[in-house]
Amino acid sequence: MQTQLAGPLQVTGQDLRKDSTTQQLPLGTYAETIDGRGFRYFKNGGTATIAGQVYQSAPLDATNDQPTGGLGVNTAVAIGGTTVVTSTSTTWAVNQFAEGYLSVNVTPGQGYLYRIKSNTATVAATLGSIELEDPLLIALTTASKFIIVKHPYDEVVVEPGTPTGVIVGVAPRVIAADGFGWLQTKGACSVLFTGTGVAGKVVGSLAGGTSGSMAPAIAATNIGGEHMATGITTEYALIYLRID
Repeated sequence: MQTQLAGPLQVTGQDLRKDSTTQQLPLGTYAETIDGRGFRYFKNGGTATIAGQVYQSAPLDATNDQPTGGLGVNTAVAIGGTTVVTSTSTTWAVNQFAEGYLSVNVTPGQGYLYRIKSNTATVAATLGSIELEDPLLIALTTASKFIIVKHPYDEVVVEPGTPTGVIVGVAPRVIAADGFGWLQTKGACSVLFTGTGVAGKVVGSLAGGTSGSMAPAIAATNIGGEHMATGITTEYALIYLRID
């Protein structure tokens, strides 16, 4: 199905308080409770989540997903095409990037982003094939280069002391390894905190901080929201999240 615009989800296919071993909704689906807290649907990585800790997208693979200069195009693809084959050797699992994104970084076609429908499995020294959800708007040639990423809500991991991916939310409860569920991205939330927090002050994720926690914001902080009350280091503070 091609990408379509849609409003905020009002009725979910999976209860906010439960997780599942099977995918019930598209990754990144957004839903709100009646009190204004926001949540995104996600797939967990290989370790069960910890309630109140901060999570990020799967770390980038600079060898197979975003090599220096980008992945090459093996064969030109006309406007309207949906299959892109790399001229660069990769190591991918089948559908590793399904629901993720392809971004053209070297012209022709630079600046355009496409949602990925599926990809073939590859091993070293083999070429990968990517099927797009939407047809190309600008033709690609063998001079084009592109990079790919998993969906940010696919196989999330606890945010390390220095983030290696996009901050995507806070776990509101324990969700099993490799399970599907919801991360909180907006509104009142209990969050692991490092440092001294002051009500109304901005908080975020710091380089060189404590894994899975937020801290008082400084320059270059990934902003996460504001304190709703005084925060005490190593405890779980009450934060108004503004990830969404």
